[in-house]
Amino acid sequence: MSGFRPVRTLGPAAAMATAVALSLAASQATADAPQPSPPAPPPCDAWEIDYTLAGNLKLTDTTLGQGDGVYPVGPGAAVLRFEDHGGQPGGRAKLVNYSMKQGVTVTASALFFTAKVVSETVTRALPDACGVDGEGTLNGTTLAWAGPIRAFKSDGTITCEGSLCGKFGAPPLGQSPLHIGPNPVQLQPFQFSGDLKTFSMPSTFVSKTEDPKQTAYLALSGREMKRSCVQVRPCP
Repeated sequence: MSGFRPVRTLGPAAAMATAVALSLAASQATADAPQPSPPAPPPCDAWEIDYTLAGNLKLTDTTLGQGDGVYPVGPGAAVLRFEDHGGQPGGRAKLVNYSMKQGVTVTASALFFTAKVVSETVTRALPDACGVDGEGTLNGTTLAWAGPIRAFKSDGTITCEGSLCGKFGAPPLGQSPLHIGPNPVQLQPFQFSGDLKTFSMPSTFVSKTEDPKQTAYLALSGREMKRSCVQVRPCP
């Protein structure tokens, strides 16, 4: 039996250590192997910047001049889409969305009559199949609009309390629906900060109505909330 040599087996601890060593060696080999590159991000066709808005609504030509004045309105929201210029927004721009809450309270008196008039509306730029139709060009920090936005519309309620209601062109007593427009509005140029994070617009004419009797002008300021790189789909 001189040719017989006993086979030596590994104990449980040694077997586990060997398995761990083999696993580490395989992991190192995988780590050393060339890894596939992550997919490149899609090209940036345009930039969309969401702004929160505040405004000042100037009213003139109101009943007996009692409502003439400047009233803070808001909050509102707007989305502007800019072309991509070297990884930054610039060039041509489009107003994609616009809305503004407008709450105005007027206390009026004439002769022996008094009234409190409260209007609560939301003004929107109505979109078409390709979004809102306002387009312009950013030159430096000034965005000049090429033409008017065709469809600005305000919807809400107007409430009149007091003896003046229904007289001298004042709204009727109680609450009534209020709808203004749609009508075209030519926006004034937007003046931006250098990083496009804020902008302001001087007062521009927005509407003239007989019920309620008033002419309205709106000034805007905006502050960036979010910007996104987007792929633009062709309009239908």
